[in-house]
Amino acid sequence: MIKTVLKYLLGFSLLLSNLFGQNNVFVNQSGYLPDATKFLVCNSASDSFYIVDSQTSEIKFASQFSSSFQNDPLSGLDLKIGDFSGFTLSGKYIVETNSGDYSFPFSISDTVYNKVYRLSQKAFYFQRCGTSLLMRNAGDYHHLACHTQDGFYHQSTGLNGFKYAIGGWHDAGDFGKYIVNAGITLGTLMFGYELFPDYFEVDDLNIPESGNGIPDLLDEIRYELDWALKMQDTSGGVFTKLTPLNFAPFEMPEYDNATRYLYQISSAATADFAAFTAHAFRVFNDYDSLFAQTCLTASLNAWNYLEEHPNIVPPGGFVNPNDTNTGEYGDSNDKDERLWAAAELFASTNDSDFENYYLSNLNSVGLFTGMSWQWVAPLAHLVYLLNTGSQNAVAYAELKSSLLSYVEELKTKMNSNGFRIPLNDGEFYWGSNSGVLNSSIYFIALDYINQNDDNFDYIIQTMNYILGCNPLNQSFISGIGTKRLMHPHHRQSESDNVLEPVPGLLAGGPNQYLNDATLQALFDENTPPALCYVDSVTSYASNEIAINWNAPLVFVAGYLNGKGMFTSVGELENEKPEKIILYQNFPNPFNPNTIIKFEINKRANVRLEIFDSLGRKIITKINKTLTPGIYFTNFSTANTHFASGVYLYKLTVNGNVLTKKMVLIK
Repeated sequence: MIKTVLKYLLGFSLLLSNLFGQNNVFVNQSGYLPDATKFLVCNSASDSFYIVDSQTSEIKFASQFSSSFQNDPLSGLDLKIGDFSGFTLSGKYIVETNSGDYSFPFSISDTVYNKVYRLSQKAFYFQRCGTSLLMRNAGDYHHLACHTQDGFYHQSTGLNGFKYAIGGWHDAGDFGKYIVNAGITLGTLMFGYELFPDYFEVDDLNIPESGNGIPDLLDEIRYELDWALKMQDTSGGVFTKLTPLNFAPFEMPEYDNATRYLYQISSAATADFAAFTAHAFRVFNDYDSLFAQTCLTASLNAWNYLEEHPNIVPPGGFVNPNDTNTGEYGDSNDKDERLWAAAELFASTNDSDFENYYLSNLNSVGLFTGMSWQWVAPLAHLVYLLNTGSQNAVAYAELKSSLLSYVEELKTKMNSNGFRIPLNDGEFYWGSNSGVLNSSIYFIALDYINQNDDNFDYIIQTMNYILGCNPLNQSFISGIGTKRLMHPHHRQSESDNVLEPVPGLLAGGPNQYLNDATLQALFDENTPPALCYVDSVTSYASNEIAINWNAPLVFVAGYLNGKGMFTSVGELENEKPEKIILYQNFPNPFNPNTIIKFEINKRANVRLEIFDSLGRKIITKINKTLTPGIYFTNFSTANTHFASGVYLYKLTVNGNVLTKKMVLIK
């Protein structure tokens, strides 16, 4: 009761702040990268704005609004756009306008996405099922082991008895576990890691496995994979889900003692499983080849089941039995899941049979569109495009052209509204925020293929929307921003007697189809789509959390954090040095920022890495090809958990290695 009162008092204070000026200026409440595009949005009569130091109240930058959107199509607001990209000074700021409006505070820093990335990834740890979350890892969110009797066969399986299937992640705000939704979740996380391993090498998130020399992201993925492997039948088929007959009440997970059941095998779940276990083989092979081989064997067994059952299983797709009222994740078309499985197996085995299946079914499934748990064909296409094996040249060209066209379509959508949202009216479905973030995955993938940053501004703008530059002035992520997610439809957060919800969770977002009673009481068909959201525990259709929504958040936040912290490099002077030089960092000692300067005398592959005093690599700052010149990069420990002490920085230039020490004093 006390927790609820305190939460709503905080919400009331935010409402008051909106009434007195903060409802008209919309910013990314986490902040902006110094050298990236920076936009704010305003809904007032102002014609100019100022960037003000939040500590000294000194005006640091002033400008006119650069463009406007009258009756913005997604919010119904009259909007003006302020561009302060030219302001690059790191610090903490607010925006003020010449009519007296002001924004929530934000930062400009290379590390603005570090907290977003770390919290969103650790959120998966808080979703763990079947194990105690200890205080040393979970802090105030600790709880006892839950669901240690998973699970019994539901009668729809035609089997009797118990199958050991403890573990995995709670899927969403409820405590169910679903293979289909695990599919796109694991696929997204592993795709991000496979493209940018340096950006996801963090091993200090304070999960039980931290410090074991394996990136915490892979440790977390493995926790889900270990459960998924238990869901496979001896036939190779995979049971669809593990839930009770009805959703649990709002209580801590260890108090949920309802009998939980494995539901019948489905071909959609089996194909998803075949895809993500094949992908796991590639990702884990360098860390644990035995586990990697276990995953590949399970994938091949699942594929054999699919070959033996060429039509969808069960006929028409999985639906809940009459006695069951938990998440269904029904899907009447398994062609996209089968295509994804074939693409992943081809990437992992280079077996032409899998490529032939993919190519033979490509046109019938279709090319790039939006992806979701129900439509994973885009994952299949991305895997095939980025596979370094023997791709078919015609298919490759067709896929790349389709990706480019779809990216241009997304950019057109973003350019047509004031908040740069990659959705049109009619596309604010349940979980719309995941659609926004999945758009960024397409931008990132295309830039990766083309080896450029042509779409970087659009990636930034999608995260601006998620972090508060939206018509609700709402950060949709718990623990991030001033007006942040506080009341998610999440049983643990509502029941744990902690004021703040579990940090790092992403709300589903605006839902113009008003799929719950709370939304229906507040809005109607005339409400602009981007406003159909409420931060209320009762609004499961706009404010629930889900693992498949957090996955693209981890991907995009990790990517932007990597771009900001690990690859920011500038050319200091237009000169051609005669040799390779690594300078002493300045200042030294430092806290929290220091500059590392170096020279290279020829075009080279350059890698700059930071190590702790025990020789453990903590980050890769630079990993790219540079031309001859004098360069610098900023190393920042702001918003990180780096302790005081001696650190090493190592410059590798075409095999030549130079190392120096630096000292962090906090």
